[in-house]
Amino acid sequence: MQSKSKLLVIFSIFTLIALIAIQGYLIYNTYELKQKTITIDARNAIAKVYNTPEVDSIAWLYRNDFLSNLELYKQKEISKQELVNRLERKSEAINPGFTTLFNTGLQEYHDKFDVQIKKIVTSISITDSIGNTENLYPLKDQDTILLLGKSFAQEDGLLINNSTWQKDHEIEMPKGVQTVDLNFKSSIYMNITNWNALLLRELSGLLIAASALLLFVVALFYYSLQNLMKQKRVAEIKTDFINNITHELKTPLSTLSLATKTLTSEQAKQNETMRNEAIQIIERQNSRLQNLIDQVLKSSLGYQQIQLSKEEFNPSVFLNRLMEDYKLSLDKEVDILKNIDNTGLTLTADPFFLGTAIINILNNAVKYGGSELVFTYDIEKETNQHRISISDNGIGISKKYQKYIFDKFFRIGEKNKHNYKGLGLGLYYTKQIIIAHEGNISVESETGERTTFTIKLPIIS
Repeated sequence: MQSKSKLLVIFSIFTLIALIAIQGYLIYNTYELKQKTITIDARNAIAKVYNTPEVDSIAWLYRNDFLSNLELYKQKEISKQELVNRLERKSEAINPGFTTLFNTGLQEYHDKFDVQIKKIVTSISITDSIGNTENLYPLKDQDTILLLGKSFAQEDGLLINNSTWQKDHEIEMPKGVQTVDLNFKSSIYMNITNWNALLLRELSGLLIAASALLLFVVALFYYSLQNLMKQKRVAEIKTDFINNITHELKTPLSTLSLATKTLTSEQAKQNETMRNEAIQIIERQNSRLQNLIDQVLKSSLGYQQIQLSKEEFNPSVFLNRLMEDYKLSLDKEVDILKNIDNTGLTLTADPFFLGTAIINILNNAVKYGGSELVFTYDIEKETNQHRISISDNGIGISKKYQKYIFDKFFRIGEKNKHNYKGLGLGLYYTKQIIIAHEGNISVESETGERTTFTIKLPIIS
């Protein structure tokens, strides 16, 4: 049974992890799909604005200027560095006009995304008529030249286009016209600045639904696991109770069987003393069986079924008498220290049931090794309640058992072994009595150390 429960728990956990992984994978795929969709929409919007005569005319401003400066470079009137610098300055001059035109063109897409672009120079080279190639850009320690758009970090951008401007250009030289083949390469990057807001907006419904479903599955798993463990514990407790009460019943039944055989034997018929002894044994065992059955029936009552006959009495007088009577009933030496305050307040309770609850705790303390008991009664000023505490020096109660000790049929044991007799009803019945009095009971203990039960009852003015 225990191995099957463990396998079921392991399988359930594995299934839950698998479901979470699958859900995460599907959400990630949806995220990537949405990202691609937004990217495609942004690229289409950029292409629609960029591929217009107005933008093309702005681009030709830096191109024509570069061709003019290229002629000056070949005629050795400016250096290669100055050629590149003039391209950069021209780009800076025309860029505000491009930015205004670009932003105006994307105005209709503003509700969908906020996008920036930048066009940068990748490389510039020229090749003469005999095949000699000269690289004009990039130069050593030369920053990236921004042709059009807004500068942003390269890692934030997405490459959307590589273009090459090729032109055969004739240049007037002292020895005649020279034709060079210009190879001007550039790249366009885009940056969607509101990625997180866009994706959150697009995926919010899915994320909410997925989170709610995940929480529901986890809650259902937790509830099922708790219910399984509870049912397992209840089944173990019931099995233990049945085994225990069966053991308790066997002794008187076996004794009754022997007494009956003795009573019906020929020797008993001829011996009146033997016959009377057998009858007395039958009466005692019958009374023991009746008491055992009554204990199960009465101690199984819940607080709703307990009918109290409340009355007002002096708690210090009542508790002193109760403790004196309890001392007389003990069949072994137990030291009892009483600290019972005469508070001057009356206690409204059912003396019989309250006494039963206290005796149950005292018996429990003695049964589990308590040889020194401390019985205390006073008023708890913070909560304005009667407080009764019973401490013992017995074997103590492990932390893991303390939340179960007031459950019906529960008995403390290790590995299904119980070293002390009982039906597991005493503390359950005690708690039901205290609840019926609208009070509460708690326990503080450590294994091998002192155990203290505390009862608190309301002060009724």
